[in-house]
Amino acid sequence: MNSPGPMRRIITVTQRKGGVGKTTIAVCVAAALARRGHDVALVDSDPQRSASQWAEPGNLEFPVYEMALEQMSVSAWAQDVRGIQAGVVVIDTAPNARGMGASIALANLTLVPCTPSGLDLDATLQTLAIIDAAREHRGDRIKVILVPNRVDRRTLEGRQLIDELSGFGEIVAPPIASRAAFVRCFTSGQSVASFMPGDAADREIQQLTDAIERADRDE
Repeated sequence: MNSPGPMRRIITVTQRKGGVGKTTIAVCVAAALARRGHDVALVDSDPQRSASQWAEPGNLEFPVYEMALEQMSVSAWAQDVRGIQAGVVVIDTAPNARGMGASIALANLTLVPCTPSGLDLDATLQTLAIIDAAREHRGDRIKVILVPNRVDRRTLEGRQLIDELSGFGEIVAPPIASRAAFVRCFTSGQSVASFMPGDAADREIQQLTDAIERADRDE
């Protein structure tokens, strides 16, 4: 049950609705943290295996562990995650209540991607309810960063999303746009930081990583 060291961090990337760019954010944030000198590992707990497929060419800056929760008890899965020898563990979570609850219960910080859709906002409310239940059970405040994703700030929907998320009482990250660079990164098996360093997509991930590091320092 003990963490490998005092600086151990677990970052869960989760959302009750699928198709919000969860895996892209998990992989690219893990890579950005690794490039900043953190000892990072990623846990792919989603049966769709998107992060594991991303890692197959062997071009990522960190190891990816395929650890789906489907065939395991929550306690056994949590013990396996805690056993990973890394200073920062990023968990890419399946969009179901059991998987979300298990990963959120372990997390120091939870990232919740949300796209400009009414369905996504409803799912974000459901996600925050699961986080609040974990907070109550643990008796502490799991930090949350809401991530506006695939946002076009020139549109009414894009601007409304940021306003809506700001009303939830959690940290809201700078928005990430819908960019072809992210699709190309998956195809090449690389993070955006290695595939297109300095590109707008890379800069947006760096801004999100800045927010993550600020949240860590503010503890």
